[in-house]
This record gives sequence, structure tokens and C-alpha cells, in this order.
Amino acid sequence: MHAPLFVRGCLAAPERAAAARAKSGVARAWYGLRRLASGFARQRRAVAAVEFALVSLALFGFLLAVVNLGMLGFTLGALVRGVQSAARAAAVQTGYNYATTSNFTCPTQSAIVGYFNQYADPPLPPATGATSNPAVIATWTNNGTDTVTTEPPGVYLTLTGTYHWVPIGFAPFGTGIDLSITTVATVDGSSQVNSTC
Repeated sequence: MHAPLFVRGCLAAPERAAAARAKSGVARAWYGLRRLASGFARQRRAVAAVEFALVSLALFGFLLAVVNLGMLGFTLGALVRGVQSAARAAAVQTGYNYATTSNFTCPTQSAIVGYFNQYADPPLPPATGATSNPAVIATWTNNGTDTVTTEPPGVYLTLTGTYHWVPIGFAPFGTGIDLSITTVATVDGSSQVNSTC
């Protein structure tokens, strides 16, 4: 059998001390808080949900940044491909026109925009001119037969493509990024003939 707690009607010394502490209001509140805290420390059911709530914002922000970085690279690659291919197509068309008709008839701005749309749409929306998004600006230059070291000889096209890219999910933090690509395409054989487009 167990030893009785009461010895001749009195509490043993440790129990008396605990009873004295429990009588004061502050000690009683402290004892209750300790019991409550130890109860929370033993409960593990909601720990994963709280940790996920704390970490998920940073995790999803990082994932969205990775997706946007990939989309930026994809968009920039499409812009480069569209501008270079449109300039090449316009220069080749001009060379073909000269070879078949002995006349320099260069493609118009709208024809060059059409070349650009062939190669860059999709993923870029179709361009409509020099003020759209994306914008395509074509400038034909005739350097004639002069051999200037700063410019290519003959007839050449300077083509600039611009696009205002806005990241997904980060619109409140900025207005986007302006992308711009410029390339030059020379018409083959035009350095021997002083002709203009």
C-alpha cells in the first residue's frame, strides 16, 4: 500500500509548500500559464500548417520569379529572332527585286512588320507599326559605293524592334522592362550600284 499523504492530520513538507504557493493569486496565474504553455508544447497537430503559412509566401514568390525570368528570356529570344529574321527577309527581297528587275524596290514598313510577325508571333503579340507594342521601326540607308569604315557600303536596312514586357504577378512593384533590339542587314550586290530605295 501507498504511504498516506497526511501524517497526523498535516501535509508533508513538499505538499505544504505547494499548497502555500497555490493560495496566492499571482502564483495561481503563473501555474495556469505554465500548464497552458506545456499543453501547447505537447500539441503538434497544427505545427505543419503554421510553418507552411510562414514559408509559403517566400516559396511562391521565388517560384513566380523563376517563371518570370524564364518568360523574360523567352520573350527576348522571340524579339531577337523576329527582328533579325525580318531584316534578313527584307534585304533578301530587295536583292531579289534588283536581280529580277534591275531596280531597287525595298519592302515597305508594313511589309517588314509582316515579316516580323511571321517570326515573332507567337509568343509576342502581332506588331502593327512603329508605335505598337511590339514596335518595329525600319530605316533604309544608301551608302552608295563609298567605302566608309563606320557604315557598310551599299544599301542597308537598320531595323529596331521594341517591346514593353510586364512580369506576371509583380505588376504592383514596377511598370515592366523595355526591351530593344537593333540589327543591320545589307542588300547583297548593292555596293556596286549607287541606287536608293
